[in-house]
Amino acid sequence: MGIPSYFSYIVKNHREIIKKLLDINYPINNLYIDSNSIVYDCLRKISYNDNDELFEDKLIKEVCYKLEEYIKHIQPNNRVFIALDGVAPVAKLEQQRNRRYKSTMEKKIMKSIDPTLQNSWSSTAITPGTDFMYKLNKGIEEFFHNKEITYNLKKIIFSGSNEVGEGEHKLFSYIRKNEKSHKNETSIIYGLDADLIMLALNHLPVSKRLYLYRETPEFIKSIDRDLNPNESYLMDIPELSRVIIKTMNNGRSVNNKQQVNRLYDYIFMCFLLGNDFLPHFPSINIRTKGIYKLLAAYRNVLGKSNKNLTNGKKIYWDNFYKFIDYLAKEELSNLEDEYNIRDKMEKRQFPSETIDDKKMRYLNAPILNRCKERYIDPFSYGWENRYYDVLFESYNSKDYVREVSLNYMEGLEWVMKYYTTGCADWRWKYNYNYPPLLSDLLRYIPRWDMELIKKNDNKPVTELVQLSYVLPNESLVLLPQKIHIRLLKNMRECYPTDSRLEWSFCKYIWESHVHLPSIDIDKLEEILSK
Repeated sequence: MGIPSYFSYIVKNHREIIKKLLDINYPINNLYIDSNSIVYDCLRKISYNDNDELFEDKLIKEVCYKLEEYIKHIQPNNRVFIALDGVAPVAKLEQQRNRRYKSTMEKKIMKSIDPTLQNSWSSTAITPGTDFMYKLNKGIEEFFHNKEITYNLKKIIFSGSNEVGEGEHKLFSYIRKNEKSHKNETSIIYGLDADLIMLALNHLPVSKRLYLYRETPEFIKSIDRDLNPNESYLMDIPELSRVIIKTMNNGRSVNNKQQVNRLYDYIFMCFLLGNDFLPHFPSINIRTKGIYKLLAAYRNVLGKSNKNLTNGKKIYWDNFYKFIDYLAKEELSNLEDEYNIRDKMEKRQFPSETIDDKKMRYLNAPILNRCKERYIDPFSYGWENRYYDVLFESYNSKDYVREVSLNYMEGLEWVMKYYTTGCADWRWKYNYNYPPLLSDLLRYIPRWDMELIKKNDNKPVTELVQLSYVLPNESLVLLPQKIHIRLLKNMRECYPTDSRLEWSFCKYIWESHVHLPSIDIDKLEEILSK
């Protein structure tokens, strides 16, 4: 669920949730910073030279200064928690691997379009376990050591990339573990990606005064001209929750418990729009009123009752069945609408005369090259089989569709638990680039209480395993040389130097999937342990 589309939807439709920082009436107690995005922001601002041996030191200093700037600007009076991404669940490693391969491919393509482009520093080094991340951990730790008095704080906490867990999940895990102290405190969380918005909504029962903050002057200006790009704005999570609850209930008032459950339902429902762990359904696209389709289905199926999709701990599968049944009946017409919209987009003129024109054509490749979508063709009989035939490599039977559907339902439960109580299974992952069709998913949804993902003793992978999993061939030099050589000797097929992109039902190239061979984590761990 890309943040530009989700954030712009939120702001355009619920202007009242955007507040000026200066208008917050409570003293700000805590500032929690999901810091990886800051590293990338700082990287974009510093010019890189191949011969600059001090570049990484400059980048680390810039990150520390930026963190300090936010602390001084927000002025919390209690605690600051700075978190970097540590080792992630295997479910996230797939997305990280894809993103790093795309970044490498894009550099090559952009260089072919514009040979004058300067070489850039490899951002794949921003991965737990690299020498750069060790230096960054040390740099931040030393910069903020014993500085509580400097910023009028009681506590500064730093969780580096050497500590397990994604940055935002480390922040919210801390909030859950310290529920008593957060009940009446005001906390600001730095970051505005869709995951953070959903996590913040999910934790309102624990911390009732939550706000999100991020510097986005140009973006804010582009979606609402009434907003001053030079002002600091917050997303008011309690206000957003009130808007959502009212919408989910057809305007009816409900008791406090049901308000919380409606919020859980909203978060759960939005999983169908896609996230870092599960793909979106082609017939429900956030860019083309996907949220409205979900809300309409919810109001019709559950909005007039006291029934729910989830209580934050388990999924009510029978209610989910009824919800998907409603959406499945509209799947074909919604998909045909998507095709009509994409047909119109395809007719836009994309010249290819200048370098900028060529870059624009590349970014819009999913709209300009739609061979697989045309083959699927929902306007013709048998499109369902063609969907699986062209988007799922091993498709050969109904049993295969059942496996995809069960894996997707596991994913819904896994993500729900990951958002509410932490990671239930560090080794689970969704195995496909696309979801099952809603009409097929419906056939396999249980009508009784059932737990698909049980808490287990699976341990997170090590930093070395994560690095070996997510790095593209060109970046294996970031590994110790003997590991680099061992991987290419034993698993060369897992590190292709040439890959193709799969972009059916995507709008922009960055939404595409890289076609990559699967890596067996157990085999990888065995090779690395030799």
